[in-house]
Amino acid sequence: MTVAQIAQEPEVERAIALFLDALRTGYAVHEVRLYGSRARGDFRPDSDVDLAVVLDGPRGDVWGLARAFADMTFDILVETGIALSPMAFWHDDFEHPEHASNPALIRNIQREGIRL
Repeated sequence: MTVAQIAQEPEVERAIALFLDALRTGYAVHEVRLYGSRARGDFRPDSDVDLAVVLDGPRGDVWGLARAFADMTFDILVETGIALSPMAFWHDDFEHPEHASNPALIRNIQREGIRL
């Protein structure tokens, strides 16, 4: 899926925009990439939206981030009907996946991900 294709799905575009707005008000975001079935274009209408959130700064509380992201995405799901699945990565791990806990996932996101 390209950014232009995302724009053809107004609720998906709206859900992503709401999430990006919420993220940028409270986190040091380096970049966000769409990945998974929506990036590849082989999604179904009920597919979730996989987002890699690459953060600047020192490594933080992964579980705290997961809870915060879950709160944000639940509100967006209720409002738009679109399920977002964000995953946090630190910029250093993203730039050097060999040091990360799941280097294959990061390499896949680097390969197929679409910068938003």
